[in-house]
Amino acid sequence: MSGKKIVVAVLLAGVLLASMLAQMGCGQKESGSKEPIKIGVVLSESGANEPLGKPERNAIKLFVKRLNEAGGIDGHEVEVIIKDDQSDANKAKQAMVELLEQDNPVAVIGSSGTGTTIAMKQEAEKAGIPQVCMAAGANIMDGDITWIFRTPPTATEAGRKALSYIAEVLKVKRVALLYDTNPFGSDGKAVVEREAPEYGLEVVVSEGYQTEESEEGMDTHLTNAMTANPEVVLVWGTNPGPAKIVKRMRDKGIKLPYVGSHGIANQAFIELAGEAANGVVFPAGKMLIYQKIMEPGSEEYEFIKDFADAYFEEYGENINTFAGHGWDAILIITEALKRAGVGATPEELRDAIESTKGLVGTAGVFNYSPTDHNGLTPDDLTMVEIVNGKWEPAKE
Repeated sequence: MSGKKIVVAVLLAGVLLASMLAQMGCGQKESGSKEPIKIGVVLSESGANEPLGKPERNAIKLFVKRLNEAGGIDGHEVEVIIKDDQSDANKAKQAMVELLEQDNPVAVIGSSGTGTTIAMKQEAEKAGIPQVCMAAGANIMDGDITWIFRTPPTATEAGRKALSYIAEVLKVKRVALLYDTNPFGSDGKAVVEREAPEYGLEVVVSEGYQTEESEEGMDTHLTNAMTANPEVVLVWGTNPGPAKIVKRMRDKGIKLPYVGSHGIANQAFIELAGEAANGVVFPAGKMLIYQKIMEPGSEEYEFIKDFADAYFEEYGENINTFAGHGWDAILIITEALKRAGVGATPEELRDAIESTKGLVGTAGVFNYSPTDHNGLTPDDLTMVEIVNGKWEPAKE
């Protein structure tokens, strides 16, 4: 072989060797890459609970985006698989089953409403998988609570806060209760009727309404309520019902105080009720008015400020209670994963969530235990008043 041919052969061999090494390197990179951590999410992005589900979805997606940009968890990116239950319990159950069978998530978040959450809970118990919910019904925690945890304050905590305000600030006794007949409203009714005597209050009338009741239908309920001669109207539901009720009250010249539930702690209530929203008071997490009641520089203040700034930058909207529930839910799961390890069994992850202590969130400071999967206390709530279309601290 001539010298020229030898040089060519060597060069070709070099090119082939380089190509093989490059391919081996790529293969090593692929085989060494870390699988994403999958978390299932079921929300009410449509239907009656859409005002809850959409901000929850936005918050969860933003949290995961920021987490992954920071390196994920031990180098693993977090992937959320989000399904819309359309505010329907049967669809929530179906979505949960699909997540478990098709996606094999390490945990699930959901749902937005009480009825849809209970439907998911049954499947979580069967599968033995941690579920962090964003619904407030106290009855969610009836029965076995092994696998389910909650981010918002319960109807019991919110009910006690509202009743305390009626008794100690408004200083009246006769309560007209209007409640949505859905699971959230019915749960609130049970809490109010059970707890009212402890505050020296009398529920003189309880009127149930349908979630999509017309304004004319609300007129009938208000007429019935007024015959009982109440001193305050307490409304337990999520939009649009509570907004319709306050509008009809003001249109009819009913000037009684209106106290709402924590189910109206979002901008949608103000938009739906318009001028009639002014003067409405309701219990909520401190997040809505954190700048007015928290000390700048405190851990809670700075946590909420970071969330508020990031959310506004991403979506051009202010945070609300329901966005906060989504933020807290994904925070609780990912912080537990950091402690338990990405290879944790469902039981180990559940135990890590249950051992959560002193975790600052948007709704308050979370402390779970084997007997308490709610994590919050009434002290994490405050009373909010709508003044000129804005949230303000209520007089206490």
